[in-house]
Amino acid sequence: MEAVSSIEQLLLDAYLREGPDTRPVVAMNGRTRIVSAEAARQLSDEALAALELGAARMVRDGRAEPRVCPVPDADGLIAGLQPVVSSGTVVGAVAVLSESGFAAAGGHGRGAGPDRLLPGLAGSSLPWRSAVSRAAALAAESGPVLIAGEPGAGKTAVARALQAGPPPLFDAAGATAAETRQWLRSLEGSPDGGPVLLRHLEVLDPSAAAVLVGILEKRPQARIVATHTPGGQPGPCLHRLVEHLSARMVTVPPLRERPEDIPALLRALAPRPAPGYPPLTWSVEARHILEQHTWPGNVAELALLVRHLADSRRLSGPVRSEELPDAVRGAAGARHLSSLERAERAAILDALRTYGGNKARAAKALGIARATVYRKLRSYGI
Repeated sequence: MEAVSSIEQLLLDAYLREGPDTRPVVAMNGRTRIVSAEAARQLSDEALAALELGAARMVRDGRAEPRVCPVPDADGLIAGLQPVVSSGTVVGAVAVLSESGFAAAGGHGRGAGPDRLLPGLAGSSLPWRSAVSRAAALAAESGPVLIAGEPGAGKTAVARALQAGPPPLFDAAGATAAETRQWLRSLEGSPDGGPVLLRHLEVLDPSAAAVLVGILEKRPQARIVATHTPGGQPGPCLHRLVEHLSARMVTVPPLRERPEDIPALLRALAPRPAPGYPPLTWSVEARHILEQHTWPGNVAELALLVRHLADSRRLSGPVRSEELPDAVRGAAGARHLSSLERAERAAILDALRTYGGNKARAAKALGIARATVYRKLRSYGI
């Protein structure tokens, strides 16, 4: 194993190659942070902490793949994270920020939020922007993309936004065995294997999953975007299919991990008012309650609530807190988290998911004590 000084030298060399004298560059590995003068001028402590979390994930995952990382409090600036590798092991990362930091992935540089990177998507939180940025970067390349996440989190919305125009849609959840076979035959006969949107990959039967693996092995550049809701124990064929797609996977964060997106979602989900009627608006107290709710049904649950209130309320003015369902109002006493706390909470949840809930392994991956993980879980109400 290399000495720390040797790893730090690799980090410094990677930093210097990026021209830090005139550019905003940050090199980090969880123990060491090297910040150029321009980066120090542009980035807040919170933004630097967010970049460090992105670098820590890169080291933990061990995949030597460039990534994009949105930067909070920096006018939508996007950082390109490049891994620093030694003997095949990721030992750190270098973040380079610029006016066109996302241009390589088909983005729009400074000020480019998710609604500009992938039109039609509402939200600007760090977890959401990270997911959308990675999705856009993958879509700019050839090859399949797997959009994973909890039910109702917005997987299909992201998948649709990745493709220009409405692609052929195949919903495995509502298809018969004969329809699935017909769809696979058409996919095999397609010259480029797409574009195709496959919903509910998790319910494909074993034979269909095996055929799809074969198609992807023969056509690794196939432009298939699939949505996947993890859960249960997948059979060997489905497990192999998910493993095949995992290198090009995007995880859509649940709504409880991005409550700051709720105001934008409320505007996006509200139906167009009838002529002569005002649009649906929300009181400060009602918005606060909605931001504290855990949303087990994610964006789909929020959409149902908005639709119900738009259709049923007979009152004028903003929606008041007492109009919200009892189950939603019950979370009103929860503590409001800062953006940095939400980023830390998201990193802990991500590590726990990665290690199957094992707190000791998650703590080791995050570089903190197991007791700290327990304390943070209690503090964040997890």
